[in-house]
Amino acid sequence: MMIYNPIMQRRNLFTASSGTACLLAVLVVASLATAGIRGPGKYNGVVFFDRWDGCILFSGVYLMYISEDVKETLRQYDGQAIVIDALEVIQPINPGDGLIKRLNVIGLAHPKQTAYTVEGTKLEAQPITVNPPFVTLTLTITNEGRDVATINSSGIGFALLGQRTTNNRSLSPSDGPSTAVITRTNVLNLHSSNESHSYVITDEDRLPASFSLTPHESKTTKITFMLTRGSYQFLAGYGGGVHEDYLVVSNPVSIDLFK
Repeated sequence: MMIYNPIMQRRNLFTASSGTACLLAVLVVASLATAGIRGPGKYNGVVFFDRWDGCILFSGVYLMYISEDVKETLRQYDGQAIVIDALEVIQPINPGDGLIKRLNVIGLAHPKQTAYTVEGTKLEAQPITVNPPFVTLTLTITNEGRDVATINSSGIGFALLGQRTTNNRSLSPSDGPSTAVITRTNVLNLHSSNESHSYVITDEDRLPASFSLTPHESKTTKITFMLTRGSYQFLAGYGGGVHEDYLVVSNPVSIDLFK
């Protein structure tokens, strides 16, 4: 395992960032906040059953919770990009994620013609340091296609899931065993925090807003989380939003902090 120990440096970054980083974070958050109402209609995403057997429709930057009452409808599609028709949706807070309570599966999602390349890319997540309360992992995007791939970093989103507890139950629309403690963000957003969970991406680890990858070429970013005691699961995705485009997802990474 690689040894990576810039703890004091990253601790300071959680409390103070440069003016440029702060401005960028504000602009990205403002952009994400315009996601709009989550109502009935068509949704794209990858079906993901997490380590607690909660189910989400994951779209990278965004996600939608699938109700416990209907999640078995999607069991056969676990890990696949699909399109659904959501018949009943609850969204307690806008902007915010929603809960799909009734749905019909339309079918598998297919790549669309866009200015950026999604099909043929691969995301890989790898934990490199666990030093409570800090956890650092890398996220690598690789072009596995035959042609040059143009990557849009704003489409590389991630979420950190945790167990649903009495403390976070009122803040989440999830009715299952888990909820997202960090979501609605991407690798261009250098930091984010709430009462119990934070992350930071340093300037030197930040990906360009857009870039090209030749066949078999990769680029890597590094994310450091500051977390409370508990169990978590990280997942990243590259592609469009919940109403938009085909998505590729990373391998999930389970994290346990009990010190």
